[in-house]
Amino acid sequence: MEIMKFKKWEDNLYLFNYRRTYTEPVEYFHAHEGLELLYIHEGSGKYIIDDRVFSLQPGTLIVIKPFQVHYIRMIVPPIYIRSLLKIKVSFIEQFSALFPQFTSFLSQMLEQKMTVQVFHLSGKHSVQVDSQFLQLHEQIRLGPPNLRKEGVMLFFLNFFMFFQTQIYIPGENAAPAPWTLSRATKQINSILKWIDQHYKTSFTIPFMASELHFSPNYLSKLFKEQIGKTIMEYTNEKRLEEARMLLQLRSHSVEEICKETGFTYTSYFIQMFKKKYGLTPHRYRERLESQRDSLIE
Repeated sequence: MEIMKFKKWEDNLYLFNYRRTYTEPVEYFHAHEGLELLYIHEGSGKYIIDDRVFSLQPGTLIVIKPFQVHYIRMIVPPIYIRSLLKIKVSFIEQFSALFPQFTSFLSQMLEQKMTVQVFHLSGKHSVQVDSQFLQLHEQIRLGPPNLRKEGVMLFFLNFFMFFQTQIYIPGENAAPAPWTLSRATKQINSILKWIDQHYKTSFTIPFMASELHFSPNYLSKLFKEQIGKTIMEYTNEKRLEEARMLLQLRSHSVEEICKETGFTYTSYFIQMFKKKYGLTPHRYRERLESQRDSLIE
């Protein structure tokens, strides 16, 4: 069994990868404390955030808020190539006095619901985003280590000036009207919304189907075709990611977290958690605490 790897933030402030290539399928629920920029150079798949499913393709930019749970499934082969920057809000706040307008925009974006977080960029904009990520990659690869933090911050400022003026423009990024969505997409979105409202309680597929006015067979088949896994597989992964976040953020006992995330039996919860992450919940929390202690020393 592969033990879960704890990724190390550079200077405990940011994570950056440029054009990382995957040759096997990528599929996971995830949430993290940093603000994330994910750009897809090559590949296709599905992305779920805020009870909505999106198609992914080359030139897709995704902006993910801190602690926002999201699900991604990339189809490989042929190939998946992405660039990624995660940056902690505490890092950004260090420069708030110098850039009040930027700080105001970013605060509003983080505190309020964004109308869109998945952007399919035009050729011109995708070239600009790719170029900005490449420039940061070269600065980090070739520049002196003591300038990396400043390089990341300058990239972040420049990127969000570009993002604010050319990509995320209020009034122009409204969510698509319901009638522009396909019938299957509208149905999947309603299913995802229902799961989000009920995953913390125990439910059955027949009960869910009756609530949504579908037959159980049609409901299960549609979900499997569109999302790539069964309803209960998806729901349990959502529960496990919620549990993982609670283990990081709260001092609740494992038994309390088990109940709060919709699992009926603690032993089953521990078994599922270890199967997915390679560690029991207790061991996962110990590893986190050990990491935090090493940062303080």
